[in-house]
Amino acid sequence: MFASATRPPAVREYHRFIYQSVTVRIVLQCQQAEKPEADRRQDLFYFLYEARDPDTGQRAYGEDELRAESSLLIIAGFDTINISLSSIFFYLTGDPRRCQKLTREILTTFESAEDIIHGPKLQGCSYLRACIDEGMRLTPAVPSEHARKVLAGGLNIRGEHYPAGTIVGTAPWASSRSRAVHGEDAEAFRPERWIVDESDGDTTEEKLAQYRSGFYPFLSGPYSCIGRHLAMMEMTLIIARTLYGLDIRRAPGSTRGGGRPGLGWGATDRKQDAYISLRHGPEVQFRKRTL
Repeated sequence: MFASATRPPAVREYHRFIYQSVTVRIVLQCQQAEKPEADRRQDLFYFLYEARDPDTGQRAYGEDELRAESSLLIIAGFDTINISLSSIFFYLTGDPRRCQKLTREILTTFESAEDIIHGPKLQGCSYLRACIDEGMRLTPAVPSEHARKVLAGGLNIRGEHYPAGTIVGTAPWASSRSRAVHGEDAEAFRPERWIVDESDGDTTEEKLAQYRSGFYPFLSGPYSCIGRHLAMMEMTLIIARTLYGLDIRRAPGSTRGGGRPGLGWGATDRKQDAYISLRHGPEVQFRKRTL
């Protein structure tokens, strides 16, 4: 029913929350069964609950499976975006010049906060997208390797043969900070690397393709994140509306978010070893902008 008693209290509490929330939501689903479809609460859970096996016509998910899916959706749709936003604001508040550059793009593109909606104008904010990509590159929401099992026949990777059954994986933290891919400033926050500028040769089409080759914040292939477009829409809206209406800065004297000696193994600098990135900050101050 709940997580093992040997697991940390926070994990047990999370599993308890999932169990109880799904139980309540199933009750609601049953209560609204007699209502016209247009009057029902048609959230994501609604469609998971109503999904049917095309061959048997039976429900596609049992209660345990609904709880597992709900747990995954909460982690994927909440923690990952929060981590990415925290990272982006951390780097922006540590680089006032680039923060001002991004703010100028937003203020000159939109006439009001209400004008900032998902559409061509927002998607056309190239520096905004570059800042998001750079933040996700430096702090991938899921920095650990994504394990895969080698299939029958084995697999050759860069001259090494891995027999069937071998567990392999690539850690986004390592690949996104590779100097072989991103150059000597791989550890630096430089959104300009994602914008082609042939005039000074800094980022050419060839270099951009090289950067993209080591950048998979949402993974790739058949197991890539199905919510990646929604995540990008949410982040662009949140950042654009925040910077349109608010001045931001790092809290004076704050060291949270950057790591420091004394925090323990894996947290003495920005690198923290966990499946989902861990955070200590950042501490950011906001002030209403006078337009």
